[in-house]
Amino acid sequence: MSRVRAEAPDGPASRALWAEYQALLDERLDAPVADPHHIFGSPESFTGPGSAWLVLYDGEEPVACGGLRAIDAETGEIKRMFVTARARGRGHARALLTELERRAVAAGQRRVRLITTGVLREARALYAAAGYEVVATPREGGRQDYLMEKLLSS
Repeated sequence: MSRVRAEAPDGPASRALWAEYQALLDERLDAPVADPHHIFGSPESFTGPGSAWLVLYDGEEPVACGGLRAIDAETGEIKRMFVTARARGRGHARALLTELERRAVAAGQRRVRLITTGVLREARALYAAAGYEVVATPREGGRQDYLMEKLLSS
């Protein structure tokens, strides 16, 4: 059985998942992300009103994480969303995304945004299936990024 817990973004479970996420990106990208805090946010990004850091557990094992940060009173941004390889394909990403969106609505946010990249095809497919639309396609060096957005129902 899976459950989602609010935790510190720099706690042990979060650090382990973050390290695995970084290794995946290093493997798939030709060059490291130039400004990781811009793309991923810092641990401090997930504190304060309209923000959250969540870890999803499958039994006692942390298998997914993701954060919500407030951009303004009506807009949230999802960052660092990741599911460990050994737990993919079980609906954990969708469950985590749904909970992040629920928290955004509870905080009064009317829309959420996120940035993903071309090499994370699975993530783009998940977000598209969940109703996110591409609103911009910035490039950084050889990396194609996608800024996606979704309007939330209250």
